[in-house]
Order: sequence, then C-alpha cells, then structure tokens
Amino acid sequence: MKIAFAMLANRNPRLVERLVRNLVSEGHMVALHYDLKSPAAQYQYLVRNLKGVEAVRFARRVRVRWGEWSIVAASLNCLEAVRHAGWQPDYVYLLSGMDYPIRPCAELVSFLERNEGKEFIESVPSDSVRWVKTGPQKERYQYRFYFNWREQRYRFEVFFALQKLLRLKRRFVRGMTPYIGSQWWVLSWDTLQKIMDLARQPDILRFFRTTLVPDELFFQTLVRHLVPESRVVSRTLTLYQFTDYGCPVVYYADHVDYLVRQPFFMARKVSPHQKVLRDALDACWHAKRPVRPFDDADIGTIGPEYEDWRLNFRDGVPGRAVAGRPPGRWHEDQERLKIPYFAVIGTSSAELRLVHKALSQHPDILCHGQLFHPKRIEFADGFAAFAGYAAEDVKLRGVSAANFVADVVRAEKRRLSGLLLRWGQGASVPELMFDRPNVRVVLVRGDPLTSFIENLLGTEPLIDDAFDVAALAAIPPSAVAYRFRRFLGEYRDHTDWLAKQVGKAALGKPDGWVTELEFARPRAARPQLAGGGAVGWSAAAEPAAVCWREWSAKLAACLGVDVAGSLEAGGGGQLADEVARLEERRRLVIERLLAGGIGRVVLEALQRGSADPRIALALM
Repeated sequence: MKIAFAMLANRNPRLVERLVRNLVSEGHMVALHYDLKSPAAQYQYLVRNLKGVEAVRFARRVRVRWGEWSIVAASLNCLEAVRHAGWQPDYVYLLSGMDYPIRPCAELVSFLERNEGKEFIESVPSDSVRWVKTGPQKERYQYRFYFNWREQRYRFEVFFALQKLLRLKRRFVRGMTPYIGSQWWVLSWDTLQKIMDLARQPDILRFFRTTLVPDELFFQTLVRHLVPESRVVSRTLTLYQFTDYGCPVVYYADHVDYLVRQPFFMARKVSPHQKVLRDALDACWHAKRPVRPFDDADIGTIGPEYEDWRLNFRDGVPGRAVAGRPPGRWHEDQERLKIPYFAVIGTSSAELRLVHKALSQHPDILCHGQLFHPKRIEFADGFAAFAGYAAEDVKLRGVSAANFVADVVRAEKRRLSGLLLRWGQGASVPELMFDRPNVRVVLVRGDPLTSFIENLLGTEPLIDDAFDVAALAAIPPSAVAYRFRRFLGEYRDHTDWLAKQVGKAALGKPDGWVTELEFARPRAARPQLAGGGAVGWSAAAEPAAVCWREWSAKLAACLGVDVAGSLEAGGGGQLADEVARLEERRRLVIERLLAGGIGRVVLEALQRGSADPRIALALM
C-alpha cells in the first residue's frame, strides 16, 4: 500500500520539514505546495533542506486566498506533482502543514488495505442537507463570486446583492447534484486521475472558479459523480473541530491523551509552539506508544467527548470570563461574577471616609477606597498595585469599568471585598451596583451641606486628603450663595435617581442587601443660628456614638459580617474627631451662605439633617 501525502503549507517551514520527514520515514511520499504569498526565504529553506529526498516533490506554487479557487488549484498542483513523479500511489492523503499524525502509520496502511477501493471524503447533498452552520450554502454555487470576501468585502457584498436582486441564479454544471463537505480527504489514485482530467474541461473549470469556498464543493461533488455510492465513505480521516465562535480548535500539549483516544489518523490544527505535543505524537506515528484499537466502522466518527465538554464549559470556568467573548449586556464580565461584594455609595468623600475607616478595621473585610477617583485608584491598605492594576492605571481602568471591578473582586480570595463610590464617580458603575444581584449596597444618606462644600471647591478629595479651610474662606460669599442655589437642584435630581435605584434593587437582591445609613443628630443638640453666625455641634462624640449604634445593626444585616466591634474600635476618639471636623466645615460654609444672602430658614431646614433638598428649595 503506497500513500502519497498532498500537503498545503504557508508558514513555519521548520515544522513543515519535520512533518515531511516523519511521513517519508515510513516509506511514503509527499507532494508539497508552499503558498506563493509566503516569504521566498521560507520556501528556499524547504527546497534547500529537503533537496535530495527522493520521496518529496514540490508542486507549482500559486497565491492561495481563502474562499477562492486557488485552494483547489494548489491541491490539483500537488496531484500533478505526484503524476509527474511517476509514483502511482494507491491513495493520496490531503493534509495541511498544521496537521499531525495521531495514530501509527502501520495502522493507517492496514486500514486502507482492508478498505481498498473506497473513497474517504465527507460529502452530503447540498440541496437537501444543511452542512454550513452559518452563512450561505446553496448560494455558494447558485451565484458567481469574483471578489474575495475577506479582502474585498464591500465589492463582494454589493455584487452578491445585485445578483440576487436581478435573479441571476445559475444551474449546477452539467446537471450534477452538488455535494458539500470538509476539505480534507483520502482518495484513491484512480479516482483522482479522473478528477484531474475533468478539471481541465473548460465548463467545469469555468463553473467552479466562480463558486464560493470551492475546496468544500469541488472534490466532494466530482467524487460522487464518478464513484458509485457504495464506495464513498462520507467521513474524513482527519480530526478537525470548531469552537462556539466558528474558529478551528487548536491542540496543545495537554491534549495529547485526548488526541490519541480519537479514531482518526491525523489532527488539525496543532499549535506551532507545541514541541512536547509533537514529540509525543511522533511516538504514536512510529508505533512506540500504544494506542487504543478501533473497529473500521468507528474510524472517522467523532465521539461525544469534546462536544460534551464544549457544551458544559462553553461559558468558561464558572465565574471566569471567556477570552474574546464579552457577554451581550452592558454588565460585561460582571455577568459571570457570582462572588458577593459590596459598594458604599455616598455624596461626599468626607462622609465615605467615615464608613471606610470603620470597615477597614474589620479583619474579614477588604474595603477599598474610591476605586474610580479621577486622579488615582485607591486600593485598600494603600496598595500601589492590586489585581494586575497599578494605582496610576486610570486609563486602563476606563477601558471597561465593569471588568475592572470584577478583576478587583476576584483578586481577594478570603475576605468580603468592597469599594467606595462618590457621587459622579464611575460613570454607570453605581447603577451597575444597584442592578447586580450579588452586590450588597450601603447607601450613605449624607448631609447636603457637606456634599456642597466639595462641590463648591471643585475637588474630589482622596480619602486621606486634608481639608483646605483657606480655599473655602477665599471664595466670596456671593459666589458661595450663587453656587449653592444651583447645587440644590442638582442634589435633588441625584437623590431622586438614588430613590429609583433603591426601588429597583429591592426587586432583584436578597432582603437586606440594600441599606441606608444616616448621620443621626440628637434632637437635644439642635444648633442655634444667631446674628450672622452659626453654632455647630458642641459635642461631636455624642452624634458619633448614635451613628455607630444605628449603623452596626444595618451593616451587619447588609454585609453578613458583625461589624459592631470594628465600629466601636473606630467610634472612640478617631471617628469622633472626624465628625468634629465635618461639623467645623459645616459651620464655616453656613457662615459664608448667611453672608451671601441665603435665608436662615433654609439653613435651619438643612441643619436639622434633612437629606431632601426640596424643603430648602421651596423655602428659597
């Protein structure tokens, strides 16, 4: 049994040489076509290194382009090289430079001897069986294709649409029944010689030259035209598989056990970087590694092993992204993120700082700062880098905010992760936090005056930034009052939006996963406005203690972590001092607002802790 391998290659000449030498070492022949588009130096390397190997012939080269007749022409040129060499093989095995043997050569020979006279080519009637998963099938030969789909897409689409509009369908050449199937075949030399003769006929050549992807049509149809059905085995002896995205599966070193279990003689495509895999498969080809025997009826029939795996893991490993396949919704990688985490959402960095200081002290919580601060990414514990991002990678973070958060959450394996989101930060991220069912949301119902101070100064403070009293004092009271009137309307719109988000979140999250924290002020300690000044809270520790007691129960229910201890640890002097600083800022801005002409009644409404600006707006 003499086998000639017709090989189509266009890259990696050293790997092509290795494959050629493996094939001829077992007493067979190779006719090699190397793409004319490939660098001349690569072709010369093969000519030089394979010079003197009698079992190798080089076919006349053509420029091969996907979907065009040139692929068939390259295959026919290999067959002409076999004819000119006078080899007279029993069979010709078509393969590519990316293929590799996965079973012993002796087994291939024995199989073909037992099945001598049969033609192994996948071919199904195109008019009645759907073989192409997506895209045109019958249209491939009903219309004429003069432009390359990949290189001349616009002309291709326009000419195709024009033919359909003008109803320029054509009949199949010589009234043959069209068959379609895989490009890779193993055919007898007698049949191939008849096909070569037919390929010279002007009408055959003219017709197939203008079909789309003729390598999946030409040999498949002519074999059925020339050979009785009983001799055609509609299976390929080369294993090929596709991913969900229509791309060929590429095999790597960890596929070796899988490949040698398959009832095929070749596999495509083998990664060009896998020397270990090729070494292991060489042992199979030369019968130095035992492989499982198969009945002839099973050869060329793919089992369910890969398909079962593909369906089970088509969305990737649970909770992880699939490269090159973003989810359909705007959530992006958040769609696959099932790990619970939390977001603290507030209207000022100063108030978020209070919550952050308390939560950061809990050993089971990793509370990042403002991950979407415009200046830098505030990672927990002052990390300069986290989850593959540097603190300065603001632009990289902006490529996909949803994916960035997912990466940060996944990077923490033990503790509950969380982040701070100030009003105006993260674009659509706050909405995402309310929308995702695995995100616990802590909404800080802050003080409009505290938020106004940061808005007035035009800054977004980092968590550890010191407050610049001088900057506030430098703004004229009239400017402070003017900006305050505009701010209240913006603040009202924002609080309205928050209310809607809280309502929607309640429908999609477990009970208690959205909670609201308010800065409680004891009624007995109401401030008194007199003359042109304002009096702040005289004892900051008292409202701080009230806040911590109320917050501990709400945070424990929302986060699923008992935070009472960390709140008490931070609710002593440190957090009381923070509250005192906030009250001092409020006192300063109230003084400026009174001086700018804002009425005392308006400020009293805000001083009483009302988070709803409508009352103040109605009184202005």
